[in-house]
Order: sequence, then C-alpha cells, then structure tokens
Amino acid sequence: MQKTENFKIITDENLLDIPSYIDRPEYVRNKTAGYSLLALGWITWMWLFLPLLTVLFWLFEGSLVYEQLIVAEMPRKPLNLFHLTGLITFFILCLFIWASYNWYRFHNNEKRLFPSNVMPSELAHSFRVSTTDIKRLQYADNITLHYSEDGELTTYDLNDQAKTLDSKPLRVDVVVQNHLDNNQNA
Repeated sequence: MQKTENFKIITDENLLDIPSYIDRPEYVRNKTAGYSLLALGWITWMWLFLPLLTVLFWLFEGSLVYEQLIVAEMPRKPLNLFHLTGLITFFILCLFIWASYNWYRFHNNEKRLFPSNVMPSELAHSFRVSTTDIKRLQYADNITLHYSEDGELTTYDLNDQAKTLDSKPLRVDVVVQNHLDNNQNA
C-alpha cells in the first residue's frame, strides 16, 4: 500500500521538469527529418512487420484453421462455418432492421434542445461575478479561468495582447472585485 503523503500536486510550474521546447515551437528544428523518420517507421511497419506477423500467426494457428475449415464434417460439429455464417447474417439483419425502425421513427424529430438566451445579469449571478466582468469575458479572445478547491471561480486572466493597452495580460481577482462591488452597492 502506498503512502499518500509522498505524493503531492505541484502547482509551481518552475518546479516541474518540463523541457523548454515544449511550449516554444521555435526551438524544434529539423521537423522534416523527424517527419521523414516517422513515415519511414510506418512504411517499415506496414510492409515488413505486418506481413511477417501475419505469416507467423498463420503458421502458428494453421493446423487449427485447417481442421476447423477444411476437415470438419458437417454432421459432427454443431457450430461449423455454415452455421456461424448464418448466425452472423441473422444478427446483421437484426441490427439493420432496428436501425431502419429508429430512422423511420426519429428522422424528423430534433433530439437536441437549444439553450435559451441568458441575460448578462443572470450569467453574472450564476458565476458569482459582476456584470462588468461578464462583459469583459464576452469580448475577450483568450481567457484563463482559475478556480478554488470548491470549484468556484476565483480569478481570471484576459490574455488578449491586442485588446489590452499594455503588453501584460489583465488579471482580475473575482473575490476581491465582488467584495468591492458589494461595498459600493451598500
């Protein structure tokens, strides 16, 4: 049994052992060589190893296949190849009949209900943010949401470099903002 105190979630990204080229595609060079090697590997797999595996499996199970398909006599075996073919055909026909029935019954019915429009005040109340925050989030192109351990929205980052005046992303603390909004309304 493992002890749980040995394992913990690392929240600081600087402590993680992540190579720098993961998030920086300009560090990756010789993509053509990598893709060529990948293609060569797949071609080798398909042209050499798959037929070789198929031949080995046929040699390994060849006697069993020969006995089941060629030597087996019809009266002795209740489930021979002809009976299995009939059963498979019967099950396929059952599935086609069921699919046809479902298509006939439901082909004009819309199964999905479209959501109704929500007012910004209702959305703000649902997420426990102000309506100005909702308007900021609606017009943003790139948003990062941060949640508490209880699943409540605590902060959000607006990562729109073109829409913000400075080069830094805008970070808004929702809890502090709600506290300020409540003090203004009181």
